[in-house]
Amino acid sequence: MPGINILIGDNGQGKTNVIEGIYYLLTGKSYRVQREQELLRWEQIEFHLHGDFLMAHNKVSLESHYRAKKKIVKVNQVPCQRLSDFVGTINVVFFSPDDLVMIKGGPSERRRFLDLHIAQMRPGHVGLLNSYNKVLQQKNALLKSYVDKSLKYSQLQLWNEQIYKFGEKIIRNRLDLTNRLQDVADHSYGNLTSQKETLKVNYIALGNKDAKEAIARFPQLLNDKLEQEIDRQIVLIGPHRDDIQILLNDRPARLYASQGQQRSIVLSLKLAELELIRQEKGEYPLLLLDDVLSELDHFRRDYLVNFIESAYIQTLITMTSAENHFGSGALYFVEEGHIRREQ
Repeated sequence: MPGINILIGDNGQGKTNVIEGIYYLLTGKSYRVQREQELLRWEQIEFHLHGDFLMAHNKVSLESHYRAKKKIVKVNQVPCQRLSDFVGTINVVFFSPDDLVMIKGGPSERRRFLDLHIAQMRPGHVGLLNSYNKVLQQKNALLKSYVDKSLKYSQLQLWNEQIYKFGEKIIRNRLDLTNRLQDVADHSYGNLTSQKETLKVNYIALGNKDAKEAIARFPQLLNDKLEQEIDRQIVLIGPHRDDIQILLNDRPARLYASQGQQRSIVLSLKLAELELIRQEKGEYPLLLLDDVLSELDHFRRDYLVNFIESAYIQTLITMTSAENHFGSGALYFVEEGHIRREQ
């Protein structure tokens, strides 16, 4: 239904499965796990997702079928040759309490946040990541091989050319998004803290806080690291090791932000995601909130709900009870995987 839709049910009844299925259908990726095998129901060998959506008043039908480690995606019944032809057709933002890992977790969590967002606005980013990861695997395999060192050195230089070719574009995409996130997220965070605190988001590329300088030095850095990579048998330089630096009042949020401040930072980043997609696509994406409201205090919860309602964002929210129901939206009850609407 348009507007706010609330899925209510006890834990383990399937609420999260509903919105995770929607997210996977729209992005071709799970927000929670890396491998499709982990999404299969017990003793099942396949899953099939289908949904109809309205985009600029036009109906769009999406399908995703997974079986035997193969994935087929379709737009309006037409199979897509590449995932990049599918991603971004309908945009979505997912927000759950687990997103605090963006602050507390390692660099891979923050890179994943960036890449999932970029892929929706720049579908070609999916192909870049896939190509880069294939090259990365080949280079790592060569480093671990028993090839003569002099021959290995010359072959590694050829792989470095490919690392630079795809890696430079990935860094530029991430840098562009980080710069845009910074402006919008800091504005939202200022509203949440009555302008008493500041939020900064910086992209650290190749170990350098100046990403543009890092790009210029990328070929030389690749060459300089070759001897060390051969000795350690692992690729040591490239965007697969980059990070986002999140600063609260110019101090690392991971070390100094309280739990409440961390929630405010993540909320600000998610609101920034919504706004950037609106700027890019002309309308807000679908918003999925998995048990988020119970984790926010009254002020942050009211701020989020008011933003959703004032912007007319179609939203699906999961909750364990109707106690925090805020007066608007359609109610649905989820029990043992079945959904029924409140009459």
